[in-house]
Amino acid sequence: MPVYIDISRCIGCRSCEVACQRVHGGSGHINVHFVGDQASVPIFCHHCEQASCTMACFSGALHKVGECTVFDVEKCTGCGLCHLACPFGVVWTNKIAHKCDLCEGRAQPACVVTCPANALSTDFQQAPRRARSRAARAATLGGRR
Repeated sequence: MPVYIDISRCIGCRSCEVACQRVHGGSGHINVHFVGDQASVPIFCHHCEQASCTMACFSGALHKVGECTVFDVEKCTGCGLCHLACPFGVVWTNKIAHKCDLCEGRAQPACVVTCPANALSTDFQQAPRRARSRAARAATLGGRR
């Protein structure tokens, strides 16, 4: 159940960050990055099919379970190789690695449930449908939104 982002809908309110911190005892696993005044982008683990962080993790602390890239804190040595291997820069290390766990055990990740702009979704079918619809509207309006 990966989380999909509709960047055009993100309003930069950081509700997703707060929700993640609340669920994880103050240690959030999502950060909203701002691209000037142009856009805000929530950054978190993509749970890649071929996750380079899991390949770099010699201790087995990061591994795949179904679609999810799972982190076992007990096995982490704090070497930081996962941080270097992640192409999205979303495995953070502060002696021990941490990353998005999709709010394991919950029906939906807290960031998705909390987002007031519906910029985050776990529905793979809905994400591209929204993007195509937006592109069609932009083409109809001559590039105006």
